[in-house]
Amino acid sequence: MRKILLFSFMLFTCMGSSAQEFKVDVSYAYLYSSQLDKAIQTYNFTRPILTEKQPLLTNGLNTSASYIFRNDKHFKHGINFSYAYFRSWAENKKFSNQLNLHVANLGYLLHYENPEKCKGFYSDLIVSATSSLVYRALNEEPFVYDETLSKAFGIGGNVQLKFGYSFQLKNRCYLSPFLSFSYTPYLFSPNNEAVINQTKGLVCRNWTEILTAQFGLTFQVKK
Repeated sequence: MRKILLFSFMLFTCMGSSAQEFKVDVSYAYLYSSQLDKAIQTYNFTRPILTEKQPLLTNGLNTSASYIFRNDKHFKHGINFSYAYFRSWAENKKFSNQLNLHVANLGYLLHYENPEKCKGFYSDLIVSATSSLVYRALNEEPFVYDETLSKAFGIGGNVQLKFGYSFQLKNRCYLSPFLSFSYTPYLFSPNNEAVINQTKGLVCRNWTEILTAQFGLTFQVKK
């Protein structure tokens, strides 16, 4: 995950000189994953002594950066990198349990904007490679299971649709609220159940689909 972040930063830095538009956004993200939900629900069901049940990994924060290349047409091409973090935390007698989900996407962006017909409105189609990391902390310390740090990696593909409306702030700077929806049809992540529930193949497949909805604000700089 750290290598992906570093590679994405270097890629964006190298391509900055050819960009027509640069965008950075931050948003609230709602996530649904049937297999992650099953693993957490099984964890709660098999531990009836819990006074506070483990919440699902549904609420998180997302940030992303986009470069759109120079083009005079309504359809423009670019690259996009996004990172999202989701957390589930529960405190019970004598221990606390925390689940962390990190998701990173890097991919191609198709931007559409037609000021003559719909001034301010724009849409983005983003197709990305996606990776995930799930790990657990017990009493705020990394959880070790079978003498190994408990963590699970995932890899797959993602498609996202984003709709926004831009307000000019000053000179070439714009601010735009947006709404987006993304879908990962296949994320190969065989160890998620082991991290969450210390079982493997009991209730979950070795892959999952992910649905995400986001709303937030984008800061844009247009050259």
